[in-house]
Amino acid sequence: MADMTVSFLFILMILLAFFASQFHSEDTVPRAEYDRLRIEKEAIESVLMEVGEIVDADDPTEVVAKVQAMKDELERLMRRLNAPDAPNQMELYNSAVAETRKNLLTSLKNRINQQIPDVNVSVSANFDALQFKGDGLFDSGSDIPTSSGRSRMRQIAAILDANLSCYSLGPRTAFDQACNPGYALVDALQVEGHTDNVGGDDLNMNLSARRAASIYSLMTEQKPDLVLYQNREAQPVLSVAGFGKGRPMQDNQTKAGQDANRRIDLRFIMVVPAKEADIDSIKSALTGGAR
Repeated sequence: MADMTVSFLFILMILLAFFASQFHSEDTVPRAEYDRLRIEKEAIESVLMEVGEIVDADDPTEVVAKVQAMKDELERLMRRLNAPDAPNQMELYNSAVAETRKNLLTSLKNRINQQIPDVNVSVSANFDALQFKGDGLFDSGSDIPTSSGRSRMRQIAAILDANLSCYSLGPRTAFDQACNPGYALVDALQVEGHTDNVGGDDLNMNLSARRAASIYSLMTEQKPDLVLYQNREAQPVLSVAGFGKGRPMQDNQTKAGQDANRRIDLRFIMVVPAKEADIDSIKSALTGGAR
């Protein structure tokens, strides 16, 4: 057990040395890279503090498993040290997915504006959601869309149905690298309900959830196949959420602002890989195993 303890500590010391070699002043590396290395370094330091508990475990197989996992991680890091200029595949993939989502939402926004008159749709600041400024979508206190609101959301359902197949799995999947060069995969497409500031928090939270559910029902009634678009867990990507009055788009001090805030957002949440191996798994799922 003593030899195993020494080996475990030795591996952890090498890991710390690796992160120390990568860790520089935030003035000499991009802030995102600085933050990533800082988080990883803190994680290793936390493991060091727990070594005593690990080696004192009643079951020695636990220690063996921990040591082997650290050895595997050490081999991966040594490969990175030997090829310091090799691109970070996780960063490259996530960047490509973010750009693909941005282009998808911009394209959807343009199509909606072209096909549906008087729809005030915008892409969120983080390029992750389509935001439909209310403009009569819901009357105050109501979770039933107005006649004009129903007509608009039915058309939006048709536009979504014509575009989701390239970014989802299930029986309707139809991946094409021309439309999805980043191999982006939708994990959830949330229909998010919002309210103005009239009424209390509980009332508005409940009302916003009912609004989201109302639009969900209307859209799936118009295009039933929307529920066939799936994520990696074979779950429908289309879902609902309510945010009450907490995320206004405009100032609630005016009637026009309140009307705008009684709205629906469509948020595209993409699959984020936990490790590099997940990237190939995502691409294989989209392409049916052929790439």
